[in-house]
Amino acid sequence: MSAQDLAPILSSARSSAIAAQTDSKVSNERTDAMDYYNGNMQKDMPASEGRSKAVSTDVADVIDGIMPQLVEIFAGGDQVVQFEPVGPEDEDAAQQETDYCNHVFMQQNPGFLISHNFIKDGLLQKVGFVKVFWEEGEREERETYQNLTDEQFMMVSQAVVMSDGALKITEHTVKDEPEY
Repeated sequence: MSAQDLAPILSSARSSAIAAQTDSKVSNERTDAMDYYNGNMQKDMPASEGRSKAVSTDVADVIDGIMPQLVEIFAGGDQVVQFEPVGPEDEDAAQQETDYCNHVFMQQNPGFLISHNFIKDGLLQKVGFVKVFWEEGEREERETYQNLTDEQFMMVSQAVVMSDGALKITEHTVKDEPEY
């Protein structure tokens, strides 16, 4: 194997080793942070035989004390996000985008809880993540119409035709003319 072939392999192995060492350090720090949050002081203040164990909730008190102010920054107002118009012609679109995004985050999703959890993870675990995705799914609804006139039945039929297959009439019966 030539030196040119060996160089990328060694570089990759070196990067992996450094990443593992860093991950191990961060992992240990996260474990310590959780212990401190839960009041476990055994690492820094081991208990002597026959003595009580030291417990300090200082970390939990600080994190829980600052959480309301931080959550209020992200989820405390009427608007979680605000789109700014580039020009006067964009004002209506920016307002509509603002309203829609705020509705999706706070009404269709648990926006306050999402903000709370990622902030607390960030304070306690050094990093907080929020996964954002768009989920598409089909929702089926059944509607029943009774005693329709000819004109009303034609309106429903026209809506089915205009829906490009999204709607369909599964059953209909003709009762006393002209009701369907």
